[in-house]
Amino acid sequence: MKCLFTAVFVPLLAAGCATTQPGEVASAPDPADASAGIHTVVYEPVLGDYQHREPVGPRNWRQLNDELSPARRGGGS
Repeated sequence: MKCLFTAVFVPLLAAGCATTQPGEVASAPDPADASAGIHTVVYEPVLGDYQHREPVGPRNWRQLNDELSPARRGGGS
């Protein structure tokens, strides 16, 4: 137990004492500062560019592959 204390806890304690405090982190300008800019608020819908989609029946998979292949669009292999 004494060996475990020496091997683990003493270096951990020394490392904790050696660190410095982090600097002050400010996420926004001081509200009391009159020169701070005013940000405009723009509405953005929560769902973004949501498009409703309905399930479709099964189709011929070869025809689907041909429609989606890059060769049909003029690029790819």
